Amino acid sequence: MTTFGSIIVEGQRFALSSDLWRYASTSTHCDLLITMKMSPEEAENKAAVTWLVQQIREHEPNLQLEVRYHRLNGCYAIYLTADYKSLLKGAELCHVKKSIKSKFGGGMRDFCFEDAQCFAGIENKHTFFSPTERTLIVKQMIDMMRVGKEGASLKLPSRTITFTEGVAILPRLISTNVVESVSAMHNLELLNKLKQKWVLSYEEQPIEEIKDYFGTEIAMYFAWLGHLTTALWFPTLLGLLMWFLGGFKYKNNPEDKQDWYQLLSDICFVLFAFFNCIWSTIYLEWWKRVQAELAFRWGTYDATQDSYLQDPRPGFEGDYLAPNPVSGRMEPFYPAWKHTIIRYVITYPITILCIVGMFFAMLAIFMIQDFVDFYFAESFMFRWICYLPMIVYALMIVISEKVYRKLALILNDLENYRTDDEYEDFLITKIVIFQFVTAFGSLFYIAFILRDMKRLQETLATLLITRQLTQNFMEIVVPFTLEKLKLSSLTYKMTRSMSDGTLRRHVENVRNKRQNSVETPQKMFTLGSPLESPTEENVELRNRKGDEQQQQRTLSSIFREEFTMTTERLPLPEFKPLNDSSPELSQAELESVMAVYARPLDDFLEMFIQFGYVLLFSPAFPLAAGCALINNLIEIRVDAFKLCNTVQRPFGRRVKDIGAWQKAMEVLGILGVIVNCALIGQSGLVQRIWPDLSWGGQILIIVVLEHIILASKMIIDIAVPDVPHWVRIETAKQEHFRREAFKRESRLLSAQTSPESPCPKNDQHGRIKRRSITPMVRLTSFNRKRELSNCIDNSNQ
Repeated sequence: MTTFGSIIVEGQRFALSSDLWRYASTSTHCDLLITMKMSPEEAENKAAVTWLVQQIREHEPNLQLEVRYHRLNGCYAIYLTADYKSLLKGAELCHVKKSIKSKFGGGMRDFCFEDAQCFAGIENKHTFFSPTERTLIVKQMIDMMRVGKEGASLKLPSRTITFTEGVAILPRLISTNVVESVSAMHNLELLNKLKQKWVLSYEEQPIEEIKDYFGTEIAMYFAWLGHLTTALWFPTLLGLLMWFLGGFKYKNNPEDKQDWYQLLSDICFVLFAFFNCIWSTIYLEWWKRVQAELAFRWGTYDATQDSYLQDPRPGFEGDYLAPNPVSGRMEPFYPAWKHTIIRYVITYPITILCIVGMFFAMLAIFMIQDFVDFYFAESFMFRWICYLPMIVYALMIVISEKVYRKLALILNDLENYRTDDEYEDFLITKIVIFQFVTAFGSLFYIAFILRDMKRLQETLATLLITRQLTQNFMEIVVPFTLEKLKLSSLTYKMTRSMSDGTLRRHVENVRNKRQNSVETPQKMFTLGSPLESPTEENVELRNRKGDEQQQQRTLSSIFREEFTMTTERLPLPEFKPLNDSSPELSQAELESVMAVYARPLDDFLEMFIQFGYVLLFSPAFPLAAGCALINNLIEIRVDAFKLCNTVQRPFGRRVKDIGAWQKAMEVLGILGVIVNCALIGQSGLVQRIWPDLSWGGQILIIVVLEHIILASKMIIDIAVPDVPHWVRIETAKQEHFRREAFKRESRLLSAQTSPESPCPKNDQHGRIKRRSITPMVRLTSFNRKRELSNCIDNSNQ
């Protein structure tokens, strides 16, 4: 009885302490949060965070930096915030594209700090950079911190970490388990507005707002998902028509069908198979054009970089240090021949062995299913045995996918790819091949070995619907519940030393404090957040047209403004909490322990498999597209809820397309033509039309038909440009402006050495001015930049 009573008491403490994270403070905001790895030795924690703070102050002295002790998980965290001037300089280093004012030529250009006044919206520091641009710029500034020629070392009580010349500091600390994570904090006001328009609404997705908050990679995924959902309306409507016509009600005995019913079934089946081939081709070509338009609008059309221009990922390990062929910087080097040996000797054989093993295990289960159906299908007492093989098969798929996912990560790490893009592309290839077998293997077996169209229809419907329901449940309910339980468990452990009465009073005080205080956006975001309310001067400036001198003065005043720390965070260093007896939690502490959403790999994979169900086998089940359409309408909100509530805010990686998934879908489109033509042959239509035709002749007709459709697919691919005409014109204009800018810089350089050079002051006939608006305007900015730089320098003195 005593044990039961103690359980009740501890349960009450567990529920009571959970209010600490439910009423967490939202007054803390920063651009970047670096969470240190917790060590059992306090001296090691102090040494690590102190050393990293010193490095940040040496490399980026203009960043505002504070250290907080996170009581929730017992580690230190570094809060970083950049002022407007630092963001502008960082935007030039990150090659952020911004819109040019119309009077300077319009369009989008890489941001240039010296020509800042040419960019639209530069006068308003609160809205010029989107939230994701702020975090990307600050993260890039931190990632670019490198060790100088003299090298460096981090001396900890348990070990010493050495840094050679040119090594990036933060990735090295992550790979050596000194830094736990680097994350971007959620902006709760913006997030709540986005939820209202996105998660809780079934209207069109706010793609531009998603891009501004989560970045182009996440926005590109949701744009693709929305585009796929729109495209699914066409096979859905046709599938409903075919289904109600009655042409797809398969019977156990094909001889039971009447001649007219068989003819209707054949016509519907063949028409739907042809439609699938054409629809998938048009959809893929249509999406290429849409993503090109999005990439151009978002300034990522030329975001692809050569691998030598990218920094090595933190997990990359080299045999020795060697200079980068492009930058000349010393970095880890791994010979290419080792990649080849590992792929062909280890990775490929293991992958093939897993795929073949999974395939034969699937065949064995199907044989067992046929055996138990033969002996127990008619038995009343033992009929339940017939369900066991499919239950075992479902469990085998779930377990094998999890095991193979870990194996694929191990193989990818063993292959040791230098960049994140290479690592992700090869990981996608491994996972897609195995998932293809687990998702579609049973359907291929039923369609082309058992040749049972009725069973194919039932199996496809079962797999499609059950997979959608289980995945949505696993994406929303399970992570959300586990996340809340983890937070409750951490707060329970944090308050174990408090008595019941003290805990109750403290929780009540925290609850009353949060309920009675209404935090305005100005109070919540005091460190240069873009959510601060625009000042009257900026509002007036935004409405004023043509007063360039006033705009220039306002721009200079923006650079001169100093940021003041108005939050309750402690000054550096903070190695001990100020009030250990009454701990309060902040939103940053909660987000630092949430799951990390690296990239939308699993989301793409889920939609890729669904697309395969619709494309490959929907002639046997025309309602497959309708089921996929309903699921996608829900999936958009499920993925949005997951991003907004259950994971850390991801860094918005700049992308121009959906990457390797585009190639995977194109391969699936070609395979869809082959499978649908094979299903046409499997339907028996050719045999009924030409009953005297031999088996080889029937195959020849199907092969010819398949080649005709593939040729049509290639013609459509060639005839429809991947890039819209207006995008090509705009990119050509940008290249023209770059060339003109280079000519202008060449003339200015020549003017400093040769008095007879064609500099602007000797251009009596205005030839330079007539060539382009933008270069001439930038000539005036060349004279203004000294005044602007002087204003900036004087403000720091």
